[in-house]
Amino acid sequence: MTAAPSSGTEPAGPAPLVSIILATFNERENLPQLLGRLWAVPLPPLEVLVVDDGSTDGTREYLSEAARSEPRLRLIWHEGKQTTLRAQCQGIAEARGRFVVVMDADLQHPPEVLPEMVNRLTEGAALVVGSRYAKGGTAGARDGFRGTISRGAEMTAKVFLPEARPLSDPVSGLFGFRREVFRPLPPGWRGYKLLLFLLVMARGQRVAEVGFRFEPRGSGASKVTQNSRFIRFFLTELLLAKRLEGTLSR
Repeated sequence: MTAAPSSGTEPAGPAPLVSIILATFNERENLPQLLGRLWAVPLPPLEVLVVDDGSTDGTREYLSEAARSEPRLRLIWHEGKQTTLRAQCQGIAEARGRFVVVMDADLQHPPEVLPEMVNRLTEGAALVVGSRYAKGGTAGARDGFRGTISRGAEMTAKVFLPEARPLSDPVSGLFGFRREVFRPLPPGWRGYKLLLFLLVMARGQRVAEVGFRFEPRGSGASKVTQNSRFIRFFLTELLLAKRLEGTLSR
């Protein structure tokens, strides 16, 4: 069950142009650096919505304190894990910006790439995908197993979804979109790859890619372990994206 935003996190002032969504679980060590970098990036008026799924490492205490002096920071508490997909959808439902950007909170997605992504949205793109493989991007160092799983997921997405085929990184966790593109997903749909659904939602509209350098995780453990559970969720998400594709075609 979702709790009301904590004290000091209610929307204040005019609506921002950009809403940045962060889904967190035990990111206390990464958040100070990430938020500091976000505030330093030259962006239009923005808000940062953090959806936290029951962190126990001091994440909530840190965020509550930070929000007291930073009106652009809004907090949403969720008790228990709900998967990244559901947390991101929860944040999007509360977003006020014309443009919405989704990124990870573990420092693997550099905030410094956001101005270019927002520029692409301003220029008319419906969806902008941060790509590890587009010009200027790199996947960085990763072990062979994770690399194999990641590339396999990318190829599988292109087989299942025609909308994914033009992209170099269709399973990226860094992307931005125009608010009107998004369609709420059924609450029972869970997983980790919201971009699959956004590609279907943006079908027929302009989709752009911006290269970025995928950085090593700052601290803590990944919320997505690329094992049989991840593969099961991923294949289910592809099937659900196909179902959404059929629904929007009617």
